[in-house]
Amino acid sequence: VGSALTSWQFGSLSWVAAALLVVSISVGVHDYGTHSERTHRTLSEAAMNHSTRLQLEFEASTISQIDEGMLQLPFKVKLPAGFNEHYSVLGARYCTINGELAAHVKFLDRETDKQISLFMARSVEDLQEINATSEQVDGINVSLWNESGLFYAMASRSPGNF
Repeated sequence: VGSALTSWQFGSLSWVAAALLVVSISVGVHDYGTHSERTHRTLSEAAMNHSTRLQLEFEASTISQIDEGMLQLPFKVKLPAGFNEHYSVLGARYCTINGELAAHVKFLDRETDKQISLFMARSVEDLQEINATSEQVDGINVSLWNESGLFYAMASRSPGNF
């Protein structure tokens, strides 16, 4: 009787271990899918916002003027490290990135005469989970990254600007 009970217990523990393994794998796959979907959605949102021809709400020639005007933002508008000095500020408007209120700052690349969009939002948990990446979405080059407490997305039609 003792060995039958042990055999039954061993069988039950095997099933429990197998079930826990399946659940763990399922949760991991779901989290990866959610993370991948969030990245793709954010890339697409930046590409779409760059392509729209919505009116700029704040015409300015400096980032500090944009920061002073965009009072609804819960962060200071600032350029990321190493931002290209050949870009001239055109202005900005409010938008959202992944559901977060963001600044959409438009620049003109003086070397190529192409418009560049730089989006910035607070680097909340959902945005912090997005790994730095660069991809092309619908003909738009988009880069995503986190830096100094802000989440950035940069978009442009012209290749080689990242």
